[in-house]
Amino acid sequence: MNLKPARPPLALLLAASFVSLALLPGCESTQRGRIDVYETTEAETYSDRVLPVALTEFSDQVPQRLIADLGQIPQLRQAEGRATILLGDINNQTRIVPSSDFELMSQRIRNELLNSNVARDRMRFVERRARIERLAQREGVVTDVETGDFDTGDYAADDSFWLLGDFYRVNRKNVNQYYMQFQLVHAATNEIVFSDRYDVKQVN
Repeated sequence: MNLKPARPPLALLLAASFVSLALLPGCESTQRGRIDVYETTEAETYSDRVLPVALTEFSDQVPQRLIADLGQIPQLRQAEGRATILLGDINNQTRIVPSSDFELMSQRIRNELLNSNVARDRMRFVERRARIERLAQREGVVTDVETGDFDTGDYAADDSFWLLGDFYRVNRKNVNQYYMQFQLVHAATNEIVFSDRYDVKQVN
């Protein structure tokens, strides 16, 4: 006697379908809640943008190396008092990564340096002029009592440095290689006095 195989229950078939869909590339991660910033989620692995963990690691690396090199940079040693560090431009040539991602790195680097006693003794950090002027105008802050205008002040070029970021991407099908770099540039001579880079390659 031939018996037909029993059909699997409908609930079991539906469950198997949901599992298959969850495993398809591009689906949202099943991870929920807070995770460590040095971990990569399942959802992030499908993105062709540079992974956030790489941005975090590089923004840790730059201030550590800069602090270690402080004593070896003649221009910083020769500065009268503390050198002035101005946040410069972000040169984003990746085409797919928003500049705000790299701005976050820049701010994170500055914060790490501000919280280092070694760097704070040798450097002073200045906020972008445009941001301060907008705030001063909004709140009615006047610092030049003679003219009644807000003046953020000028900085001696010999003792001032730009912190600049450059970011590039090389793409081949589903492979992206990112090159990220921060440089400290002497305002008086445009000489690069410090440079640190970070390379990361991703398959998506």
